[in-house]
Amino acid sequence: MPRISLAACCLALLSAGCGGGANSTLPPEAAVQDSLTQIAELCRNYQFTKQKPPQKLSDFNTSRTMGANGFQALEKGDVILLYNAKLPDLDEDPGHADTAEILAYEKSVPTSGGQVLLLNRTIRSMTPEEFKAAPRPAGAHEATPEPAAKKK
Repeated sequence: MPRISLAACCLALLSAGCGGGANSTLPPEAAVQDSLTQIAELCRNYQFTKQKPPQKLSDFNTSRTMGANGFQALEKGDVILLYNAKLPDLDEDPGHADTAEILAYEKSVPTSGGQVLLLNRTIRSMTPEEFKAAPRPAGAHEATPEPAAKKK
């Protein structure tokens, strides 16, 4: 009988987590912050593992599940990441470095303002004017289109 109870509990917990994804129930601003936080973790994990910053979206393929909403936001173009941006620290907690350099941003930020992920992995809101004036990491670049896989 304990196996049935344990199985029922597991099934209940799994079904509670299923659905349209974590961002589907969050208000839009919170969903963007969630995506930016996940992108920061994807970048931190990649740089920690590979000892270099990510160069393209496919660099996250092996770890995309740990930041699925962030990866999806990048894939859809809802968030723009500046690739080749070296994080100043790889501590688990963000904000240890004092920097105003941009790492990623909502696609609407240049024209309407919105949420921006800084190189120290903190998030802040910027106006279009603040965004234009904010520094970018040396050597960083926006994604270049990756060739699509050929279908047979």
